[in-house]
Amino acid sequence: MQIILPRVEIHRFYSSFENTPHTHEDQFQITIPIKGTCHFQHEHKYLSLPPGEGIVLMPRDQHSLHIGDGASLVIIRVRQESMYPQGLPSQREPQYRQQFDVERISRYFGQWTSGMMNRDLDDPLEEEELETRMISDLQELIWSGGLPVSPAMQISHEEHNQHHARVLEYIHANYTEQLNISTLAGLAMQSRYHFIRTFKSLMGVTPYQYVLQLRVREAIRQLQQSDATVTEISFNLGFASPSQLFRAFAKTTGMTPEQYRKTRL
Repeated sequence: MQIILPRVEIHRFYSSFENTPHTHEDQFQITIPIKGTCHFQHEHKYLSLPPGEGIVLMPRDQHSLHIGDGASLVIIRVRQESMYPQGLPSQREPQYRQQFDVERISRYFGQWTSGMMNRDLDDPLEEEELETRMISDLQELIWSGGLPVSPAMQISHEEHNQHHARVLEYIHANYTEQLNISTLAGLAMQSRYHFIRTFKSLMGVTPYQYVLQLRVREAIRQLQQSDATVTEISFNLGFASPSQLFRAFAKTTGMTPEQYRKTRL
């Protein structure tokens, strides 16, 4: 079972598995046995890892591993630029051997896979939200107790409101375009993860869901007041495809765009 996104990969192996010595050019690898023993080779060292005892490898470290029947293993690979929380020096090396809570890892994995299965495959903004959450969870696991204070905690309440108002203004002006979390978080003067969390606490929905609401609201207006086809409306409003509009519209109104238009005739 695996999740592969641009900045992070999550792999879970059940029962017997082994690989040959290899390296990853620009990725850290975190290997965490969940059940049974993982037999691990790092460069010229041989290690037997019990459940919860993980290894954090630097990029270009040669390694291989194998597990036997009945064992379970999680491997996380993350790009160098995403390994370090904002404000933490990138030259600082993570602890090589770490003890992880296997129940917590399994819970996170379940949340990540559920998010992947339920996400809209057509929208990069929702994928970026999920990836940001996964990386934040991973950083918390690796750097527990050593995370820097979020910049959002160091600004005044008035400044925070000004930044949030700027984000909303930008979204309303550009919601028909392809938005990304990095730009919105920059306007809010926050890390990507803290921006998503703060936005949801203030608006009740994530940035992706908020953009979707604006697009559906405008689709309703255009269905009422124009003769544009559903396909034309979907692309004019920034939907990746008419099917994405259909799904979002049906979820909001309980009917398809064509059904809605017929009720307004």
